Amino acid sequence: MRSDIPFSADDAHALLPWIIGVMACMATLLLCLGLTAGGWITDRHDSYTTRFTVTIPAGVDDLQVKLGKIEDALKKFPGVTGVAQVSESHLRGMLKPWLGNSDTMDGLPLPTVLDVTADGAAPIDYKTLQSKLAGIAAGTEVDAHERWVASFASFSAVTQYTIAVLAAFIVGALALMIAFTSRTALRLHARTVQLLHSIGAEDGYIARQFQREAFLLTLRGTAPGCFMAGLIYWAVGAYLDSLQAAMLPPLSVTGSHVLLLLLMPLACAGVAWLAARLSVLRQLQQAL
Repeated sequence: MRSDIPFSADDAHALLPWIIGVMACMATLLLCLGLTAGGWITDRHDSYTTRFTVTIPAGVDDLQVKLGKIEDALKKFPGVTGVAQVSESHLRGMLKPWLGNSDTMDGLPLPTVLDVTADGAAPIDYKTLQSKLAGIAAGTEVDAHERWVASFASFSAVTQYTIAVLAAFIVGALALMIAFTSRTALRLHARTVQLLHSIGAEDGYIARQFQREAFLLTLRGTAPGCFMAGLIYWAVGAYLDSLQAAMLPPLSVTGSHVLLLLLMPLACAGVAWLAARLSVLRQLQQAL
């Protein structure tokens, strides 16, 4: 569709797509991180609400006998579906980030840790279970992670809301920029607009010229901006994978991320289309 207004002569064609691209890149990166954080936090939350640990302190007499009794008591306890002992090598691997690879860690006495899985159908009576297991081996602790999981869920919600609000602010700023740009373009092309009015063009027709220009201009900026966001996200994810840090969430590109990268340019262009329409129509009505 050929435009009746010579927008190609405007300076906005040279500068605005770059600014829009940077804004779209930042917003898309935030949303990609929000998707990753949401999925990672949901997985951790589900994992910790259906699992708990039982810790038997080091130095307990007749450890193997008492360990067998504790495992039997756990398997028979209502709601428990599985019991697995955490290997000593795995425990030492978990301590390495905090204690390093020092020789003293090899001689460090470690507790016996059991990873217990629950069905999640009904809450576990941890108080009764704690009392029962402590009666078998003194000092045995049941860690249900309840308080930690509640704080974790609250933190996850705040994190995702914050990311969404920041991305919305960036897209909102983009819409305001397009609105002011459209108003400026309307003043620059006032004579052409008056000529179109004189030959019978309605406000809606003129507004569509600016809408189309805003849509295409925004698409020119957001498409490469979102591509760069995806490239940056993938590069950072590859770097984090190379660190092999289990405490960091993996920044892997999933189907949801690809869908976001494809839809984000169209969404931003749609917002710009609407902002240009509202701005130009209001300005035309005020001019009458």
